[in-house]
Amino acid sequence: MNKKANRRAFFICLLIGVMYVSVAAGLPEKMSLARVSGERQATATSMGVSMAKVGPGVSSAEVSAPVPGDQRINSEPAKAPIQGSAPQPAPADTNVTQRDDRFMEPGLFISIPLVCHAIEKGLIERDGLIFIRKESYNNGNCKKPIDILRDRDEQGLKAIARIVGRKQSLDFLKKEGIVLKHDIDNESIILGAGYTVEKEKLVALYSEYVPDEYGPLFPFVVRGMAMVKTGKGFDLMRAKGARLPSHGAGEQEWMMPNLLNLPMRAAIEKLTAHTSRIKVRGSGNVVEQYPRAFERTKGETECIIYGRSAK
Repeated sequence: MNKKANRRAFFICLLIGVMYVSVAAGLPEKMSLARVSGERQATATSMGVSMAKVGPGVSSAEVSAPVPGDQRINSEPAKAPIQGSAPQPAPADTNVTQRDDRFMEPGLFISIPLVCHAIEKGLIERDGLIFIRKESYNNGNCKKPIDILRDRDEQGLKAIARIVGRKQSLDFLKKEGIVLKHDIDNESIILGAGYTVEKEKLVALYSEYVPDEYGPLFPFVVRGMAMVKTGKGFDLMRAKGARLPSHGAGEQEWMMPNLLNLPMRAAIEKLTAHTSRIKVRGSGNVVEQYPRAFERTKGETECIIYGRSAK
């Protein structure tokens, strides 16, 4: 009896020892076939990617796939684009001057009202001679103001600008609503370079300060635009094929176009392609012209067109 009892006690102690060893090694947890119940939070991986929670009926293999770092699930509503996304169109700035047909660089167009105002104020004489210094040494000539304007003589205009003075020119334009930058030089003012003006204000300067005696200057063509004088006053229009008079134009032959029944503006546009010596009598449609239609002529021929109101 004692041998059997001792043997039984030995096996019991051995079984208990094996059980303790297995518990310490975690064998029961590894060999358990029980389903995972309830929710448990997955541990963070070494890559720092947050894993989704495992719910009932979802195996760990379904959530253990690597997720790209920028494709994390986010239940928050979409927000406005941040820096680096497509730019949104900015609201229009109403303070920016738009480049449209209302504004232009005046060029030599500004010189005529400036010279006429200087004559009116007694700063220069209408029939006085302006000494024009040429670029060559100790060389120059003299011209009347109207001849300087007719010839579009930039050196002569610069000489007038020096006589009139920068302050006088700036004050005159400012009074007419044309404000220029303070650092603009005197010559740029009279040559109309480096600034823009509203076309309506430019035409208004002609209506206010250019007298009838300067009629032979018109149409005054500059860079494809023409200032014309009609029975209704001055008008600025685009001159089709317009050009500056050249010294070699006297030998160029051309045919007088048929202007009868054309509006005055259209008739002037046709003529400016051939000559700058155009006189307008009356307004409305053309009823008479000189030279006659289809007559051949040369160079800067003087042309006269008559409107209905002149009859």
